[in-house]
Amino acid sequence: MRVFMIASTLVTGGAERVFESLALGLPARGWEPEIICLREPGTTGERLIGAGVPLRHGILKSKYDPFSAVTVSRLMSGHDDAVLLCLDHHDAIAVGVGAARLAGIRRRVLSVHSTGLWRKGSSFTRVDRLFLGGFGRVVALADMHRDHLVGKEGIDPASVRIINNGVDTDLFAPSDDVTRARIREELGVGEGQFAVAMVAALRPEKNHGMFLEAASILRERYGDRYVFLIAGSGREEETLREISSGFGLGDAVRFLGDRGDVDRVLKGSDASVLCSFPVVETFPLAVLEAMATGLPVVSTGVGSVPEIIENGADGLIIDSEDTAGLVASIESIAGDDERAALMGARARVKAEDRFSVKGMVDSYADLFEEMR
Repeated sequence: MRVFMIASTLVTGGAERVFESLALGLPARGWEPEIICLREPGTTGERLIGAGVPLRHGILKSKYDPFSAVTVSRLMSGHDDAVLLCLDHHDAIAVGVGAARLAGIRRRVLSVHSTGLWRKGSSFTRVDRLFLGGFGRVVALADMHRDHLVGKEGIDPASVRIINNGVDTDLFAPSDDVTRARIREELGVGEGQFAVAMVAALRPEKNHGMFLEAASILRERYGDRYVFLIAGSGREEETLREISSGFGLGDAVRFLGDRGDVDRVLKGSDASVLCSFPVVETFPLAVLEAMATGLPVVSTGVGSVPEIIENGADGLIIDSEDTAGLVASIESIAGDDERAALMGARARVKAEDRFSVKGMVDSYADLFEEMR
């Protein structure tokens, strides 16, 4: 049973990592994935190539290649019983539907991972909308996401299926004390210091500036009691380093860059923060990974975060741009070891029960089979 998975490129990002997990997990359910990246494979695509997953790339010969759908249809020919799984990249939507129609593939699924684009009102362009009707099923990530797709994007409610994102709860798991101490030493976290991690691409919408402002307040109040770990890269790095320097944070803030071992960063931390602006998050993996690791999470209430975190029980939710709320939340966790441990333990249980990668893969496989 073949599933053609189409994306523009598989750079480092939450949606792309979900695609990676599906490509690696679906064979256990009897599905043979073949990935088509219309442009370059990206870092996630390169990992999949290294893992032996069939991946073709470089299909588009120009920004608007009118023959790309024909090229992709030829790759799909002879598999009219296959499934098309399309990531919500703009060129992938148009090319995917066009190619599937030419190849006679009727089972078509669109996996949507946005709740409106940054500084734009809609997730879809006018061109996208010409092809949305070509998908028999549209995957939303949560109830709030479904409501957005139906109410604001005009997606047929009968076509929507909800599948939560999932993470590897074996990889992202609490560590033993010895391993944790070794990781903290590697990260430069001293004995008695409280390490707060933020795992996110260094882009404006992630609002690292709020994280750094909170760090400066905590630094002023508590000296070197806190350490702030920023894992990720992006075009904002130079600006954020300048902001950090302007606050006089020095080595209290560690820019770790892209990490292939985010699980270790989280295992060496005491809490995790996500302080994105509204709209840009839908069902953030960074929150799920921290919860699976048993960390208390402080997050702005963006996207479907209120469906992930039960405020006060297994994490804390604050308003967007509420720096004082972020500072107070971090203080409350750092000042009450028993509460922090209980919050982290509850988060771990929830991640195992509701947000495992196996559960996500099984849900997609069930959806494909439902469409027979």
